[in-house]
Amino acid sequence: MRLRTLGLAAAGTLLACLVTFSVLNTLFPFPDERLKPPSGTRVLDRHGTELRRFLAADGMWRFPVTIDELSPELVTALVESEDRWFRLHPGVNPLAILRAAWSNLRAGRVVSGASTVPMQIARMSDPRPRTLSAKLVETFRALQLSLTHSKDELLEIYLNTAPFGGNIMGVGAASRLYFNKPPDRLSLGECALLAVLPRAPNRYDPARHPESAMQVRNRVLTMLAERGVISPEKAERAMRQPMVASRRPSPMLAPHFTLLARHRLGAQTQLQTSLDLPTQRIVEHLVARHAARVRQEGITNAAAVVLDRSTRQVLAMAGSADFFDDRTQGQVNNALAARSPGSTLKPFLYTLAFDKGEAIPASRLLDVPTDYSGYTPENYSGTFHGQVSVSEALSRSLNVPAVRLLSRTGLEGFHALLKRGGLETIDRASASYGLPLVLGACEVRLVDLTNLYATLAQGGNHRPWRVVAGSPGPAGHLFSPEAARSVGDILTKVTRPDMPDSWRLTRDRPAAAWKTGTSFGHRDAWAVGFGPELAVGVWVGNPDGTPVKGISGATHAGPLFFDILRALEPHSRDLRLPEAPEMREILLCAKSRLPAGPDCPKTISAQAGPVLHLPRCTDHRRIMVDAETGKRLEGSCLVTRPARAETVHTVPPELAAWLAAQGKPVPTLPELSDACRDVPEGTGPVILSPAPNTPYLLRPDAPAKFQQIALRASSDDPGEQLWWYVDGSFLGVSGPKRQLFLPMRAGSHTISVTDGQGRSDTVVFTVE
Repeated sequence: MRLRTLGLAAAGTLLACLVTFSVLNTLFPFPDERLKPPSGTRVLDRHGTELRRFLAADGMWRFPVTIDELSPELVTALVESEDRWFRLHPGVNPLAILRAAWSNLRAGRVVSGASTVPMQIARMSDPRPRTLSAKLVETFRALQLSLTHSKDELLEIYLNTAPFGGNIMGVGAASRLYFNKPPDRLSLGECALLAVLPRAPNRYDPARHPESAMQVRNRVLTMLAERGVISPEKAERAMRQPMVASRRPSPMLAPHFTLLARHRLGAQTQLQTSLDLPTQRIVEHLVARHAARVRQEGITNAAAVVLDRSTRQVLAMAGSADFFDDRTQGQVNNALAARSPGSTLKPFLYTLAFDKGEAIPASRLLDVPTDYSGYTPENYSGTFHGQVSVSEALSRSLNVPAVRLLSRTGLEGFHALLKRGGLETIDRASASYGLPLVLGACEVRLVDLTNLYATLAQGGNHRPWRVVAGSPGPAGHLFSPEAARSVGDILTKVTRPDMPDSWRLTRDRPAAAWKTGTSFGHRDAWAVGFGPELAVGVWVGNPDGTPVKGISGATHAGPLFFDILRALEPHSRDLRLPEAPEMREILLCAKSRLPAGPDCPKTISAQAGPVLHLPRCTDHRRIMVDAETGKRLEGSCLVTRPARAETVHTVPPELAAWLAAQGKPVPTLPELSDACRDVPEGTGPVILSPAPNTPYLLRPDAPAKFQQIALRASSDDPGEQLWWYVDGSFLGVSGPKRQLFLPMRAGSHTISVTDGQGRSDTVVFTVE
């Protein structure tokens, strides 16, 4: 009866305890978020080489690992030294509590503890002063943990949150910072030390106190041998090994890239990136060498990016010549800085024009003085060429033909193409950039621009650039393979700094399609392009934007571009340009380079894409001339004079005006026959203002903006446009709705006017 009463009392007590625990567990759930503190980050290259480590958000070195990533000997040493009956108890070990209480009572002080692994986790997640109430809380929390986590999970939590000295938290960080190895490659002696290091992280610190660390390590090894966990021979061999440990600083490889990778990918424990460390080291060396070479010219820095053409993975990124050089602002990542790209955007205008059928490589563009509502573009050389082929205009990077082509093709379409191509920093409306956009009147990032050239290399299939390895996502269609192929062919003809005329005869010069650019204000030099497998972008300049007189993409960025390409690319003559299945052959007039009309005397064949909107040639036309005099016949005189047909050649009005202003011959129609009295011949323009005979006076008391001369000329066609030149320089175009004014300057000046047929008039006037 008495036993039954005791049994019922015990059962009641147990039930009361369970009910109490259940109520407390509901009211005070375990703060699970404290079991997963923020992680530090290890950044690796594509082969697994560690590039850099980053602290966790709370300033701790913490690299969580799973139980499968730990050495089994470490787990064994931890359980045996810290919580021998860990696999059996429910989170609290009653026998250990009784043993510790008896030992402490006999000694009259605390000489032994009874904390289990779950209790230590509870204490680390919510530190409290060492009191009896705190111990009760730890006990309660340990029971909670054991109910919701497996034994392996608890071991994993403990080893990831335990302190290992200073700001080193968790065995993942401790094994790397002390021994420079992952926790699954620790030796037996290192496992023995790390198993007990959290007991007194400062006292047993193997870097600062190696002797103390060896003593506690040996005690653990002796205990493991005595318990039969390891053999005495194995323990003895581990004790003979020296304690080789130190606080190893984080590696600082590819510092600009690792910062970028962590920013883009977030604070994951481990980031396997796309960077190839051997390639990175080559690029860093070449960038540093080139920066030293140009420094004497007032240029302090350089940057380079290398992408895999097909996957768009970043294989190398050197944001400056020396990350640690504060004098040259080395920590500025110039691969990500937005800067004016100069002429490097021109190839994408030509792809757009080819796709819209507004031009083909063999067609021609005018290179003559042009005025767009006050905007008068000029070529880098300051000269004009009259008329050039599209291929020549791009390969020679002529500004005026590019601006004229953009005006014809459409600013909005070009602006949209660049934005779809990943140039994120072109973030204003197209009208705010205007026609100078094609000349670099915007800001782009080197890595974005390099990726756009990779899109050109891959036939218009566009993908964002990536900093992680792995298969790329789906590609978007930016422009046609026919347009990409045509532009790629033209860019192979850009003059190279490395043996410009004979590189194909060498063994170590890979094929390349490339383009240079020089920014507005002479601040930045660019060279961007691609080889058989890689896309490469180079920037040279001053990070603070200080201009450098004479800086140019060809001179200062081109050599570095080819140094990198030669070091990294296979020495192949095959550029692997995209297939162009819809390319077709057409006939062009040999002179005008427009689709041949019926009167063109000579034609040539040329390649064109599937879309073509070029007008047929009208520069050649058949007229009737007097069989005896060769003069033009029109109207009624055709029946009174012997006539024969003749094909004549003329040129567009703007070209005719420029040729006439330069004193060059202008192809015109033959003179009208005297027999054609009923056909008005017409006369060329006659300058009315300024007057050649009366000097103009500058008044010192009047603002200069009010001292201008109106330009006027009479013409037989009041509605036609007139081209004006002053002292040999183009001034502008006047018409029925536009009046030109010439600011007065002291001296003698020559002014000429030309109409669309090349007829002109010239006067000399004086300003005093």
